[in-house]
Amino acid sequence: MTTNVIRTATVAACFSVTAQEIIRQLVESGTQVVGYGRKGDEQRAIELESQYDGKLTVLLGDLAAEEDSQQLVAQALDILGGAIDVHYHCSGVYSWNRWEDVPAVEVERLFNANFTTAWTLGREIFAAMKPRGKGAIMFVSARDTIRNVPCGFGPYMASKLALNGLVESLAAEGVQHGIKVNAVLPTIMDTDVNRQAMPDIDHTSWIDPAQLAEIMIDLTQPSKTNLSGALIPVQGKML
Repeated sequence: MTTNVIRTATVAACFSVTAQEIIRQLVESGTQVVGYGRKGDEQRAIELESQYDGKLTVLLGDLAAEEDSQQLVAQALDILGGAIDVHYHCSGVYSWNRWEDVPAVEVERLFNANFTTAWTLGREIFAAMKPRGKGAIMFVSARDTIRNVPCGFGPYMASKLALNGLVESLAAEGVQHGIKVNAVLPTIMDTDVNRQAMPDIDHTSWIDPAQLAEIMIDLTQPSKTNLSGALIPVQGKML
């Protein structure tokens, strides 16, 4: 029988604004959560865990490294009683660059955060879900990947387009195992960082991270049995 309950979840890039909203909403609904963060953030991990009275454990590692990803998922399974119902992958970075002058190291950084972490950690999560014959994985891409890519967005959007390809193809692999793989495609998130970076842009149509978190959680409920391989645009205000 399908129940509308997410009992266990993992959240990548757990210190990001959207990830913290996901964690808050999940814990409030009774979900046991493991968050993944980067090495060096030990103090932030302690502070975040302290907010949730044992309902959140933060593990640190390199999400783009195969060995670290394997260890992180194994640790999460031990903490969560051997089962991960849902994984939310919020890792990502943005920068404005033209192809003609973008440094190779910046392209590598974009792909590392936006794509490599997704498939390296994502496939370990996928493997952990297979024996149970169920599970859901939700990624965060970008709305403009399904529109014409504007000047200066090329390297960033290329990394997100690679992520879209991962979502669609991993969803195809997950069909026989009952694993749903989808991605939300938001416009600009309404965060302090984005407001400081773009002070002259009207932010009234930007997306509230709490609303995006709510959408992501809703779309990964066990009752959403036929939703997989979807790239779902999300806007803060319909234009």
